[in-house]
Amino acid sequence: MRAGLSVHKITKQYREQELVLKEVTLEVEEGSFTAIVGPSGSGKSTLLNIMSGLQKPSSGEVYINGNNITRFSEKEMANLRRRSLGQIFQGYYLMSHLTAEENIRMGLPVSGDSQTVQELAQLLDIEGILGQFPRQMSGGQQQRVAIARALIKKPQVLFCDEATGALDELNSKKVIALLHQVRLQYGVTVLFITHNPEIARTAQRVITMKDGSVHKDVVNAKPIRAEEMSWA
Repeated sequence: MRAGLSVHKITKQYREQELVLKEVTLEVEEGSFTAIVGPSGSGKSTLLNIMSGLQKPSSGEVYINGNNITRFSEKEMANLRRRSLGQIFQGYYLMSHLTAEENIRMGLPVSGDSQTVQELAQLLDIEGILGQFPRQMSGGQQQRVAIARALIKKPQVLFCDEATGALDELNSKKVIALLHQVRLQYGVTVLFITHNPEIARTAQRVITMKDGSVHKDVVNAKPIRAEEMSWA
């Protein structure tokens, strides 16, 4: 296994509160799809935010491609996120005054080659809405635009925090299928936080968080296809 991302003894504490994360250690295989599950308050989102550089741990280390990002300056971390890391949230966070295409182009790095907007639009089936504003789009369309914005920089790692939480069953299946497709097509490492056990069944690996620690870490021998997910 080639670890594209790893964390070593990560802890997080907010002031005098109880530890949110308790010496979490794990490695994530490059190009894999890993689901992180667990009850609310188990530390899932905090762990994802630390792995993506949005938060600093109280102690411990995070490595991306062998680089200890916990030692990065704010400028170095911003450059890494701009070049190599993509993020998708439950909220789409699209700029309301920009069209779909303009929102997607916001994800472009300052310099360097990128996938064209048209290539991603075709992949994500949003070619017909590139000139529309967010208020003119459905929730599923807005989420696909957000995915395109995250992917246009060709990220090495894609962090997804409840990325389908606001979508219905049909659009959730479409988004999960798309994420698996782009993982295979572009070799992106995907980490996906979810409360939905059906989404977790599509992952190659499922990490269960409980009380700030890794409670279970299971390799899924037979992941299901997104189309096989059932909300029943």
